[in-house]
Amino acid sequence: MTVQTGNLIEPTQWRNMEDFSEGIETNRLPQADGLNGTTTTITLADGSGSFDITVDAEGRATWTPHGIQWLNEGSGPADIVQFLAGAYWVDITTKGDLPQTVTTVFHPERRWALVVHTIVHGEDFATETRVMQEYYPGWIGDERPDANLPAPSRDLVGKRTLFRYSANHLYEHIYLSSRRFVWHNLVGEQRGHAAAELATTYKLDDGLYLFTWREEKIPVGTVFVFDYENGRSTGKFLGITGSNEIQNQGAGAYVIPFGYSEYADHQEPV
Repeated sequence: MTVQTGNLIEPTQWRNMEDFSEGIETNRLPQADGLNGTTTTITLADGSGSFDITVDAEGRATWTPHGIQWLNEGSGPADIVQFLAGAYWVDITTKGDLPQTVTTVFHPERRWALVVHTIVHGEDFATETRVMQEYYPGWIGDERPDANLPAPSRDLVGKRTLFRYSANHLYEHIYLSSRRFVWHNLVGEQRGHAAAELATTYKLDDGLYLFTWREEKIPVGTVFVFDYENGRSTGKFLGITGSNEIQNQGAGAYVIPFGYSEYADHQEPV
C-alpha cells in the first residue's frame, strides 16, 4: 500500500502573496549607490516624452516627467540595484488614482532603457488580470543611440529554468509561448502549486532579459531582469495581500538552466 506523506501533498488552499514572499529577497543583489548624486534622463521611443530621475546622496529619488501623461511628478524612496556592470534597476512607487509603480532598467553607457508601468486595478477590474503592465522602450539622453533598443523577444520559449530565491524558495519556470509560462513551486509555502500565467519578455542585451508575469488566481504582478550569463535575477512582486494591503516586495534568485524543449520539428508555439 502506498501512503502519501504531508511533504508530498500540495496545500489545498491557494496562498496569498504574503504567505510566500517572506525571505524571497534573500538571494537578491544588494542595493546600489552608484546613482547617488546623479540625474538620468529617459526618453521614450514612442515619442510621448521623457522623464528625469534624480537620486540624492541618501538614495531617495525625484522623478520629473516631460510630456508623459501617465506619470505624475513625485519623490520618495527608490529601490536601486546594479544588476550588471554599468546597468541599473530603479523601482519607484508613483501617485495616481490606482496603486502603481514604475520600474526602469537602463545601461547609461550603452544607452538603452526600458520602463514598465505596473497598475493594480480595483476588484471590479475589466482587464485580463487585476495587475496590468505597459512597456516603454527608450534610451538615455535626448538623441536616439545607434544601438538596438529593448524589444519583445521569443528567446525564452522552450526554456526551463530553476530560480533559487532562498533555502526555502525554489521555483521552476517553463516558458510555453510568447504569451504564457508555467511556474511550479518545488520548495516553499506553495510547494506543489503551479499555474500557467500571462507573461511578457523583452530582450535587453545578449543573455539579458526583462520578464514579467501577471497572475490570475491572486492579484499579483512581477517585473524581473534575468541575467543568464551571470546566473542572477533581480526583480519584484507587486500585489495585494490577504488583508487587502498593497505590497511591493523585492526579490532575487540564482538562475539555474534546467533544460529545453525543441519545437521546430513539430509546431512553433504562439
